[in-house]
Amino acid sequence: MLAGLALLLPCATVVLAAQAADRAFKAARLGFYRRRAQVDRTFAKLCAERLRDLHGASRAVYRRALRDLSAEHVRLEEERATENLSGQSGATAHRAAARARRDAAWNAWFSALERAVAGSGIPPRNLIARIPGRRGAPIRRLCERSVLAPPSREELLAQWEKARGRGRVEEKIRLGSMLLDAEATVDSSLVRNGNGEIVGRRGGLREWIDETCPGLSKHYAALMGYRRLAAEFRREHGLFDPAPASLLLAESPEAERKLPPSHQAMLPHARTAARKLLAEPDLTTVRAFRARLLAMKDARAAPAAGLRRRLA
Repeated sequence: MLAGLALLLPCATVVLAAQAADRAFKAARLGFYRRRAQVDRTFAKLCAERLRDLHGASRAVYRRALRDLSAEHVRLEEERATENLSGQSGATAHRAAARARRDAAWNAWFSALERAVAGSGIPPRNLIARIPGRRGAPIRRLCERSVLAPPSREELLAQWEKARGRGRVEEKIRLGSMLLDAEATVDSSLVRNGNGEIVGRRGGLREWIDETCPGLSKHYAALMGYRRLAAEFRREHGLFDPAPASLLLAESPEAERKLPPSHQAMLPHARTAARKLLAEPDLTTVRAFRARLLAMKDARAAPAAGLRRRLA
């Protein structure tokens, strides 16, 4: 027994050391991105203050200010490029993607400012509110419009009981479709202050769930998974806003009459394909079903990718 303990102690030491290293890496990465966010906020304030000071100035002065701000932006990006986290696993790809999003936002803003200076009629000082700030947690709206109204509290709870746990995939899609219908009526836009900085985000779908059915708030992650599943199911069968995913599961003449003619024409064929997919015996779990939807997406994208390669 003592020999066994002697063997376990080095293993435990290695595990504890690995956990400590992981915590140190996460802390370092968090500090790294916080410093970047502070640089972005400081530069945004600099741009806002500079343009406010130039209120009523001539176009030549605006052009010089634009060149100065552009040069400062280039300098910041050059400094950022020299920062190195490549020795810390998992950071490189995330850093590159974040830098690309940030650069795109700044370039769009500077392009708008340059067009204004060149005589588009928009005073540059009016562009201050459009300064791109550091993005918060990404929230992608999956539904902007729907012909169906949001579900009531009773309808949502009843469908949750059918879909939860080992419920059928069809019931989970139906619940996700209800959430998409609700998403079309809520506001999840960003809130900015006078300097154009992001200071918050409106409640959106989460706030609607908290108000409509507080008991489901603790299942928010599961609900969002069903919402994404319904959106992917609808997309892979060729339907988009304002057609709900639930129309692929059952007919609803009243809702279908509100759809555009193009959706009405394709809905019968899409519903037949959807029912055939749901009837496959090996697609009884969400994981298997989503894998099948991903395979359908890849198969659909393959011809276009081949064409792009040939043209290149």
